[in-house]
Formats: sequence, structure tokens, C-alpha cells
Amino acid sequence: MSQSIKPMKVEVYNAIVEDFKKLASFSRKSENELKKKYKHLPASTLGSIISQLVQRSMKASYRKSPSIASKYYDLYETLMNGKNKGNVIMKLSENQGISPALIARSLLQNVYSDSTMAKKCFKDTSLIEDPDLAYEVFLGIMNDNQYGPYADVIKQSIGLEYELRLEQYLRSMNITFSDENVLRSHGYDKTPDFKLDVPIAVDGFIVHWVESKALFGDEENHAGYLKDQLTCYWNRFGPGLVIYWFGYLETLDLTPEVNNMFILRSSFPTKESITQFKYDEI
Repeated sequence: MSQSIKPMKVEVYNAIVEDFKKLASFSRKSENELKKKYKHLPASTLGSIISQLVQRSMKASYRKSPSIASKYYDLYETLMNGKNKGNVIMKLSENQGISPALIARSLLQNVYSDSTMAKKCFKDTSLIEDPDLAYEVFLGIMNDNQYGPYADVIKQSIGLEYELRLEQYLRSMNITFSDENVLRSHGYDKTPDFKLDVPIAVDGFIVHWVESKALFGDEENHAGYLKDQLTCYWNRFGPGLVIYWFGYLETLDLTPEVNNMFILRSSFPTKESITQFKYDEI
């Protein structure tokens, strides 16, 4: 059974946000500096928080346009022609406050007028004709935990890993269910990860479905899930259980929907907290 993570106090979360704002760049090195300060927190929890903060920061500051791409490429060429040639994309990332992979993508968009070719080169740097640019783009992608093809694969793998972990817990307790594929075959467009064939009670709360979230739950992303997913699940299937595997902010437990539409946990409930029913008991 996975270890439960206590809901995070607002003061701790706000301190992390303030320290994040002071980071010199969005490189692995800067993230590791922050992780050293908060080493008392689970690495997965802090990593998820940092990831969300980077995504929001880039959404607010990064602009994709030909003029911006041209600007970054001019800066890139200036640095490449200078005496301290090397790690140019990382330097641009620090100077411009943009993640390394986004700088790399912007450079490729300036080099290749064909957007399809630019995307291919972003995913496979061996296709880039300029060896110096290919090497720099490769370094930028590899030093970015949040953007780029490698970061995307890692995040998808983590999400799948925790869905499989949840499935194993359900099977180990002989809790039968229908997964997303089965539900979609029945015509449902928005589905939880697992709809229980027979509901269970968790600490006295009736649960009809379980949703796995391999991330830290804060107010912003939880509000998005509530609007786009969780309310739909509740309307169609009744109350459920949402597991934020990397923890969640304590204020979420105080929102009206919690303990009404669903309950929140950071691990699969213990066997002692679960009551299982039979069909004839429903």
C-alpha cells in the first residue's frame, strides 16, 4: 500500500511559490537548488509543484510569433559567434526567462519555414542539418524537465504508472470495475479512470468511481478538473474518489464539493477504511 501524504499547508505552498519566482532559470540545475531547500518534502510532490509553476509561468510570458523566433535566433547567432561558444540555449534560457526546450523550439521555427519539419527536428535532433544547432537543441531538450518530447514521454509514463497501480489495488481487493475503454465503448465521452461495478464505502463515504491524478493538487488545477471532468462524473455516476498521488493543498478539503460530490486522498485507502457491498445490499 502506498504511503499517504498529508495535505500541504498553505504557508508551505506559498513559500515554495515565492522561492520559485526567485529562480534564475528553468533548468534542471535551478530546480535542484529548490529541491535541496525543501528536501523534507517528497521529491514527487515538489517536482509536481515546480512543473505546474513552470507551465503557468511560460503560459504567461512565452509568445509564439515569427518576430519572437527571429529575435531569439539573432541572439543565438551572436552568442555562437562569440568567444564563449557553448551551452548557448541554456544561456538564452537564463537571460530570457524562457525554458530551454521552448527556446530550442523557437529557433527551429525560425530556421524551418515548414512547421512540420520544425516539429520533426524538435523530436529528432539528428534531422537538423546544422551540427552546432543540432547539438544545442539536444542539450536544451535534455536539460528541460517540463517541455519537449522527453519531458512529455516521462509525464505520460508517470500517469500510466499510477493508473496501473490503482488498477492493481482494486484487483487485489476483488473490487470489480469498468475502465475508460469499456465506458467509452458504451458511449460515454467523459469517463473516470475506473467506474466500480458495485460501489464501496471509504470511511463511510459511498464511492462509485475512482480517478487517478499523478500530480500535486492545488486550487488552480483542481478547479479545472472540477469544471471539465469531476462534475460530469458526479452527474453521471454519483459520488467518487479522487486520488492526488503527490499530495494536495489543504484548502481543497474545505471546498463545497469535497465530501459531497467526491472525497480526496493521496493514496489508495487502507483495507480497514473500505466497506465492500454485494449486489443485493445496494
